[in-house]
Amino acid sequence: MSLPTRPRPLPMPEVPTKTLLVVEDDRATLSLYRAGLKGLQGFKVILAENGGQALEMLRQEPVHVLVTDLNMPVMDGFNLIAKVSRFYPQVPIIVMTGLDESQHLNTPLQLGAIRILTKPPRLTLLMDAIRTAAQFEPAGIVRGIGLNSILQLLNWEKKSCTLTVKSEAGMGLLYLKNGEVVHAAYHADEGLPAAYVILVWDKPDIEFVETCRVEQTIDLPLTELLMNAAMITDHRNPEFGEV
Repeated sequence: MSLPTRPRPLPMPEVPTKTLLVVEDDRATLSLYRAGLKGLQGFKVILAENGGQALEMLRQEPVHVLVTDLNMPVMDGFNLIAKVSRFYPQVPIIVMTGLDESQHLNTPLQLGAIRILTKPPRLTLLMDAIRTAAQFEPAGIVRGIGLNSILQLLNWEKKSCTLTVKSEAGMGLLYLKNGEVVHAAYHADEGLPAAYVILVWDKPDIEFVETCRVEQTIDLPLTELLMNAAMITDHRNPEFGEV
């Protein structure tokens, strides 16, 4: 008498580890990407219909690759590329466009995109380009070390860079020029309010790229900025009561 065979366990679905943001104003093309990019394993795909929506999504969560059209309402691809290259330099940008080179003059590459594909692209070619772009690594990744210590080290070395700071509370950005924090962004907050939100996070993960293209909105020395953040942390401690 043969024993019944145990059913084989079903393979666990792959959990997306990276986020792809696709920006396209044509609904039919968006539907094509939504269906066709399901075969892109390891990626969560989010969609925006114009550059304004895309920037809002970039404020809300980390994006590992951006694919964008050029001709769009509200904010076109040229402006989107310029803003992403300035405020999110860690995000590689791929352009898809129906314009030929005589029309776009490779301006997207000059603004910071890494590749231009002609519409309609073959999905296999697009997915290969996305996988290649996703291999882009920031200049440095730091985990388990206090943000204050990292900032002090960058200050001593007079570094100019953009930090992507991730914690359980979310994602924020700190921009440094010559070792001083000159701007910060966290969701809809910018400048000092955003900086103080980020600076109180305990041992976040930090990625940085060695570029900073933003205008200065914070003029406090780093020592004063860190001292103020420490006071905020102390007042949030239950020993001191809620503020």
